[in-house]
Amino acid sequence: MKILDVGCGRNKTEGAVGIDFVGSIGADLLHDLNTFPYPFADNEFDKIICKNVMEHLDNVVKVMEELHRIGKNGAEVYIQTPHFSSLYSWQDPTHKHHFARDSFDYFTEDTGHSNFYSNVRFKVIEKRIVFGKSIISIIPRLLYRLSARLYEKHFTFIFPANDLRFRLSVVRDSTQGDSGENSR
Repeated sequence: MKILDVGCGRNKTEGAVGIDFVGSIGADLLHDLNTFPYPFADNEFDKIICKNVMEHLDNVVKVMEELHRIGKNGAEVYIQTPHFSSLYSWQDPTHKHHFARDSFDYFTEDTGHSNFYSNVRFKVIEKRIVFGKSIISIIPRLLYRLSARLYEKHFTFIFPANDLRFRLSVVRDSTQGDSGENSR
Protein backbone atom coordinates (compact mmCIF):
# COMPACT_ATOMS: atom_id res chain seq x y z
CA MET A 1 0.00 0.00 0.00
CA LYS A 2 1.47 3.33 -1.05
CA ILE A 3 0.59 6.16 1.34
CA LEU A 4 1.04 9.92 0.95
CA ASP A 5 1.10 12.26 3.95
CA VAL A 6 0.27 15.75 2.64
CA GLY A 7 1.60 18.55 4.83
CA CYS A 8 3.20 15.96 7.07
CA GLY A 9 5.04 18.44 9.27
CA ARG A 10 7.09 16.82 12.04
CA ASN A 11 4.62 13.96 12.48
CA LYS A 12 4.86 12.06 9.21
CA THR A 13 2.84 8.85 9.14
CA GLU A 14 5.14 5.85 9.40
CA GLY A 15 5.70 4.22 6.03
CA ALA A 16 4.24 7.16 4.10
CA VAL A 17 5.83 9.49 1.59
CA GLY A 18 5.75 12.90 3.26
CA ILE A 19 5.31 16.11 1.28
CA ASP A 20 5.49 19.59 2.78
CA PHE A 21 6.91 22.98 1.94
CA VAL A 22 9.09 23.38 5.05
CA GLY A 23 12.54 21.84 4.65
CA SER A 24 13.58 21.34 8.25
CA ILE A 25 10.75 19.05 9.28
CA GLY A 26 11.70 15.76 7.70
CA ALA A 27 9.40 15.62 4.68
CA ASP A 28 10.60 13.30 1.93
CA LEU A 29 9.68 15.83 -0.72
CA LEU A 30 9.63 19.62 -0.51
CA HIS A 31 6.87 21.23 -2.53
CA ASP A 32 4.61 24.26 -2.21
CA LEU A 33 1.19 22.63 -1.71
CA ASN A 34 -0.45 25.66 -3.34
CA THR A 35 1.39 24.91 -6.60
CA PHE A 36 -0.20 22.43 -9.00
CA PRO A 37 0.31 19.79 -10.16
CA TYR A 38 1.91 17.97 -7.26
CA PRO A 39 5.02 16.04 -8.32
CA PHE A 40 3.31 12.64 -8.49
CA ALA A 41 1.91 10.49 -11.26
CA ASP A 42 -1.80 9.92 -11.79
CA ASN A 43 -3.21 7.04 -9.72
CA GLU A 44 -0.10 6.71 -7.57
CA PHE A 45 -1.46 6.36 -4.03
CA ASP A 46 -3.71 3.90 -2.20
CA LYS A 47 -4.17 6.23 0.76
CA ILE A 48 -3.71 9.98 1.21
CA ILE A 49 -3.54 11.61 4.63
CA CYS A 50 -4.16 15.33 5.21
CA LYS A 51 -3.90 16.09 8.92
CA ASN A 52 -4.33 19.74 9.81
CA VAL A 53 -3.26 21.02 6.41
CA MET A 54 -6.41 21.85 4.40
CA GLU A 55 -7.15 24.94 6.49
CA HIS A 56 -3.74 26.39 5.51
CA LEU A 57 -4.05 26.01 1.73
CA ASP A 58 -5.22 28.65 -0.75
CA ASN A 59 -7.61 26.70 -2.96
CA VAL A 60 -9.43 23.74 -1.42
CA VAL A 61 -11.15 22.84 -4.71
CA LYS A 62 -7.81 22.59 -6.55
CA VAL A 63 -6.32 20.53 -3.71
CA MET A 64 -9.25 18.09 -3.82
CA GLU A 65 -8.85 17.80 -7.59
CA GLU A 66 -5.16 17.08 -7.14
CA LEU A 67 -5.79 14.46 -4.44
CA HIS A 68 -8.30 12.85 -6.79
CA ARG A 69 -5.76 12.83 -9.62
CA ILE A 70 -2.95 11.19 -7.63
CA GLY A 71 -5.18 8.75 -5.73
CA LYS A 72 -6.06 5.42 -7.27
CA ASN A 73 -9.71 4.64 -7.91
CA GLY A 74 -11.04 3.71 -4.46
CA ALA A 75 -8.06 5.27 -2.65
CA GLU A 76 -8.88 6.43 0.86
CA VAL A 77 -8.43 10.15 1.57
CA TYR A 78 -8.28 10.99 5.27
CA ILE A 79 -8.78 14.66 6.19
CA GLN A 80 -8.52 16.07 9.69
CA THR A 81 -9.09 19.77 10.31
CA PRO A 82 -10.38 21.96 13.12
CA HIS A 83 -14.15 22.37 13.29
CA PHE A 84 -15.27 25.94 12.53
CA SER A 85 -16.46 26.39 16.13
CA SER A 86 -13.09 25.43 17.57
CA LEU A 87 -10.70 27.97 18.99
CA TYR A 88 -8.03 26.05 17.05
CA SER A 89 -9.73 26.98 13.78
CA TRP A 90 -9.41 30.70 14.51
CA GLN A 91 -6.33 31.24 16.67
CA ASP A 92 -3.74 30.31 14.03
CA PRO A 93 -3.23 33.34 11.75
CA THR A 94 -2.21 31.06 8.86
CA HIS A 95 -5.62 29.38 8.69
CA LYS A 96 -7.43 30.45 5.53
CA HIS A 97 -10.49 28.18 5.68
CA HIS A 98 -12.92 26.95 8.32
CA PHE A 99 -14.83 23.73 7.78
CA ALA A 100 -18.13 22.18 8.78
CA ARG A 101 -19.33 18.58 8.82
CA ASP A 102 -20.70 18.82 5.27
CA SER A 103 -17.86 20.85 3.70
CA PHE A 104 -16.48 17.97 1.64
CA ASP A 105 -19.95 16.81 0.56
CA TYR A 106 -19.57 19.27 -2.32
CA PHE A 107 -17.28 16.69 -3.94
CA THR A 108 -19.74 13.78 -3.72
CA GLU A 109 -22.38 12.60 -6.15
CA ASP A 110 -25.10 12.22 -3.52
CA THR A 111 -24.81 15.69 -2.05
CA GLY A 112 -27.81 17.94 -1.57
CA HIS A 113 -25.52 20.92 -2.19
CA SER A 114 -24.99 22.50 -5.57
CA ASN A 115 -21.68 20.82 -6.29
CA PHE A 116 -20.72 22.56 -9.50
CA TYR A 117 -17.27 23.59 -8.25
CA SER A 118 -15.48 20.57 -9.66
CA ASN A 119 -15.98 17.44 -11.73
CA VAL A 120 -14.07 15.17 -9.32
CA ARG A 121 -16.06 12.90 -7.05
CA PHE A 122 -15.43 11.15 -3.78
CA LYS A 123 -17.53 8.78 -1.73
CA VAL A 124 -17.97 9.60 1.96
CA ILE A 125 -16.91 6.62 4.05
CA GLU A 126 -17.12 8.47 7.35
CA LYS A 127 -17.42 12.00 8.64
CA ARG A 128 -17.52 12.98 12.25
CA ILE A 129 -17.09 15.80 14.68
CA VAL A 130 -14.65 15.23 17.53
CA PHE A 131 -15.15 16.83 20.92
CA GLY A 132 -12.86 17.42 23.88
CA LYS A 133 -12.43 14.99 26.73
CA SER A 134 -13.74 17.19 29.54
CA ILE A 135 -16.90 16.35 31.45
CA ILE A 136 -18.73 19.26 29.82
CA SER A 137 -18.12 17.65 26.40
CA ILE A 138 -20.79 15.10 27.26
CA ILE A 139 -23.46 17.67 26.41
CA PRO A 140 -22.38 18.39 22.80
CA ARG A 141 -21.69 14.70 22.22
CA LEU A 142 -25.29 13.92 23.16
CA LEU A 143 -26.64 16.75 21.01
CA TYR A 144 -24.51 15.55 18.10
CA ARG A 145 -25.79 11.98 18.49
CA LEU A 146 -29.36 13.26 18.45
CA SER A 147 -28.76 15.24 15.25
CA ALA A 148 -25.49 16.37 13.69
CA ARG A 149 -27.32 19.07 11.73
CA LEU A 150 -29.18 20.35 14.79
CA TYR A 151 -25.94 20.44 16.79
CA GLU A 152 -24.04 22.37 14.11
CA LYS A 153 -26.85 24.78 13.34
CA HIS A 154 -27.97 25.67 16.86
CA PHE A 155 -25.52 24.56 19.54
CA THR A 156 -22.01 24.59 18.08
CA PHE A 157 -21.02 28.00 19.47
CA ILE A 158 -22.48 27.19 22.88
CA PHE A 159 -20.64 23.86 23.00
CA PRO A 160 -17.74 24.08 20.51
CA ALA A 161 -16.20 21.03 18.89
CA ASN A 162 -12.50 20.35 18.38
CA ASP A 163 -11.96 18.63 15.07
CA LEU A 164 -13.57 17.24 11.97
CA ARG A 165 -12.46 13.91 10.56
CA PHE A 166 -13.34 12.69 7.10
CA ARG A 167 -12.67 9.42 5.33
CA LEU A 168 -13.40 9.67 1.63
CA SER A 169 -12.62 7.41 -1.29
CA VAL A 170 -11.70 8.44 -4.81
CA VAL A 171 -14.44 7.72 -7.36
CA ARG A 172 -13.74 7.76 -11.08
CA ASP A 173 -16.50 7.36 -13.62
CA SER A 174 -16.05 5.40 -16.84
CA THR A 175 -15.18 8.54 -18.84
CA GLN A 176 -12.20 9.24 -16.58
CA GLY A 177 -10.58 5.85 -16.99
CA ASP A 178 -7.69 4.89 -14.77
CA SER A 179 -5.67 8.00 -15.46
CA GLY A 180 -8.31 10.45 -14.24
CA GLU A 181 -7.57 12.68 -17.23
CA ASN A 182 -11.02 14.27 -17.15
CA SER A 183 -10.85 15.07 -13.45
CA ARG A 184 -8.97 18.31 -13.91
